Amino acid sequence: MLGAPVMIFFFFFFLQMMYEQASQVANDAVGSIRTVASFCAEKKVMELYEKKCEGPTKQGVRLGFVSGIGYGLSFFILYCTNAFCFYIGAIFVQNGKTTFGDVFRVQGLYFFIIITIIIFM
Repeated sequence: MLGAPVMIFFFFFFLQMMYEQASQVANDAVGSIRTVASFCAEKKVMELYEKKCEGPTKQGVRLGFVSGIGYGLSFFILYCTNAFCFYIGAIFVQNGKTTFGDVFRVQGLYFFIIITIIIFM
């Protein structure tokens, strides 16, 4: 249960370290702008900065893709089970084993419990 949040924390910590390295390159270039300009090394510094930013960009896109798929899949499962429960409730109402109000009462409780589980995972 605790594995995913810890993994995400370490991923963001690693991502922050990578961005700090890129920021350090930019700070060094700005701090010694005269030296960079006198050696005509602006393009080289820019290429180094872009190279340092490639890793975090790729990791960010990967994280967005994976988390988007996970989020979509979890809500797909949530709504499919909700629809299935409504279907079963409709069959019970049709056979006279329960009432329409009872089905909605149980569905509300079910939905509240599932959302609570998803939030606290």
